[in-house]
Amino acid sequence: DFPDSLKEQIYLKEWHVYNTLIQTIPAYIALFQDLRVLDLSKNQINHLPVEIGCLKNLKVLNVSFNNLKSVPPELGDCVNLEKLDLSGNMEITELPFELSNLKQVTVVDVSANKFHSIPICVLRMSNLQWLDVSSNNLKDLPEDIDRLDQLQTLLLQKNKLTYLPRALVNMPKLSLLVVSGDDLVEIPTAICESTTGLKFVSLKDSPVETIVCEDTEEIIESEREREQFEKEFMKAYIEDLKERDSTPSYTTKVLLSLQL
Repeated sequence: DFPDSLKEQIYLKEWHVYNTLIQTIPAYIALFQDLRVLDLSKNQINHLPVEIGCLKNLKVLNVSFNNLKSVPPELGDCVNLEKLDLSGNMEITELPFELSNLKQVTVVDVSANKFHSIPICVLRMSNLQWLDVSSNNLKDLPEDIDRLDQLQTLLLQKNKLTYLPRALVNMPKLSLLVVSGDDLVEIPTAICESTTGLKFVSLKDSPVETIVCEDTEEIIESEREREQFEKEFMKAYIEDLKERDSTPSYTTKVLLSLQL
């Protein structure tokens, strides 16, 4: 549990609590009006209190790798939120429409959950630049995904996508698109011929062996560990791509000539 004495330190601007057995966030969190960063990753939290909507100055919320199954609509009142990380909870299937109010959000990570589609509220986050919906149950993408005209990175690997909509071509700032290729049967030619700077990366998924175990919690924990490892790998991969892009042009030309 959080100590009661914590409520006396309402001047705090950041909370970092991770790798504990804490299951609930106290309602007195509403007192922390100066809070900017709330990092509660890798705990046992099973729900977010409605009082979280009182944190009007919150910019970063990380509740990844917990036991959340839903998100309260009141989170939409955190209008200054810039980064939302709900990854690795394994059970979240939807987000409340009220999150459409989060117009300052630039990063949303809902990977390793059970979304069947990209939430409508996410499509209304007009400043979104990074969206990770990998390791979910997506079968298709919304035809109006090009509403996200500020989006730069879209991670979709490890879903059940069979095709990609042509609307992706209409996203002027999209530079990195990652999908798994196993189920894809159709890729619009316009995407491959796009001159908008899009990098298309196809990742083949390795078959996951079935784990026979009587303890369901152990299976879930193993899944979480694997997802966490893969997320860290993907972040390192993307950073490597960015470093290559920042390489001086003359160096790039030398590398290309060597490859030829």
